[in-house]
Amino acid sequence: MAMHATTVRFTDDLWELLEREAAAQGVSVAQFVRDAALMRVATVMSKRGDADGDVTLARLAAAAASRVSNPSPAVRDPARLHAVRSSGLLDSPREERFDRLTRIAAHALNAPVALLSVIEDDRQFLKSSVGLTEPWHSKREMPLSHSFCQHGVGCADLVVADAREHPQLSNSPAIADLGAIAYLGIPLRTIDGYELGALCVIDHRRRDWSSDDIAVLRDIADTLEQEIQLEKARPDSRSARSPATAT
Repeated sequence: MAMHATTVRFTDDLWELLEREAAAQGVSVAQFVRDAALMRVATVMSKRGDADGDVTLARLAAAAASRVSNPSPAVRDPARLHAVRSSGLLDSPREERFDRLTRIAAHALNAPVALLSVIEDDRQFLKSSVGLTEPWHSKREMPLSHSFCQHGVGCADLVVADAREHPQLSNSPAIADLGAIAYLGIPLRTIDGYELGALCVIDHRRRDWSSDDIAVLRDIADTLEQEIQLEKARPDSRSARSPATAT
């Protein structure tokens, strides 16, 4: 399907308003403006009796509902969240030892994007990323509405050939905002078995991941898990400096 782009200019105060409202919905400003334009078109069509307008409105409502952050019980599990917050990874700076493995994943699987994600109950923090566009690369986090990795928590490897056809992901704003079509994610676990996040690769086109692709990414994920354990064991790590959490 052909895609078309246009440029719309906003004053600073209107842009701030758009950013605030888009963030509240868990989407980018571009997605928010796109949805608003579609809503206007659908409303006009519906008022003149065009049945397609009602269908478009229904689809927009379904998409908006799917973007409401409602993480699974596995994501919200208190013990898992404690493991995440004591891992030393959250809000930590970029580190070459992690970035190197993320680059290797992207190169080995010939994927334009690779991420090392850490999943909280309200956001996905990016410890490392390769090929991610702005503002996501600089922000190093995104709302769970854009997270494919969250769907792998409590499950096995998440293998998606085309997110547009996936029952859980087809309405995700990550498809439009990040160009996330094909996805392959391997959970990253602590020594106690708690899932912190995932090592994943993303392609901008449909892709049928092979068994070799999955095996290679698992091997890299195993190495990442060892690095994470080393991070937690360091006496000067963030987790070691954090006060104990009462349970």
